[in-house]
Amino acid sequence: MIKRILNQPLKATIIEFYHNKVLRYFFAAGFATVVDVFIYFVMLHFVLKKQDFALAAGYVVGAPSISLIVSYSCGLVTNFTITKYFVFAESELRGRTQFGRFVLVAAIVLAANYFFMNFLIKVVGIFPTPSRAISALSIGVFSFLAHKVFSFKVGNKNQLEEN
Repeated sequence: MIKRILNQPLKATIIEFYHNKVLRYFFAAGFATVVDVFIYFVMLHFVLKKQDFALAAGYVVGAPSISLIVSYSCGLVTNFTITKYFVFAESELRGRTQFGRFVLVAAIVLAANYFFMNFLIKVVGIFPTPSRAISALSIGVFSFLAHKVFSFKVGNKNQLEEN
């Protein structure tokens, strides 16, 4: 009896979490960020061993840049997959349409984060780390709404296939 009472709030919390799309969305984004940072670390330190990569014509691409491209791509695919199946599973759009829209929104969000963060640092005078956090949370709300109404739009199936 006591065990059942103690477990009830946890079960209720889990059920509430499962039914809250915003929480599920931010969970997916957070998990994808962990994947991104982990892959960045592994790429930089163990795969590339902090060695830059020389291309033709004497152009050199830094190990941090290569690591960022690989890790951001992995994080993006992770975020899309979790968001598609765990947050917006009811969307009837085709997977490749969803992915294309997801990447477009992600690019806009990345640019918005960059510009808003720089605004907070250079114009408002906030330190970089708090600026990054404020920017991420603010843009995160926009990102959720953009994915909800654009990337994973729900509507008449016939209309969606024509788009």
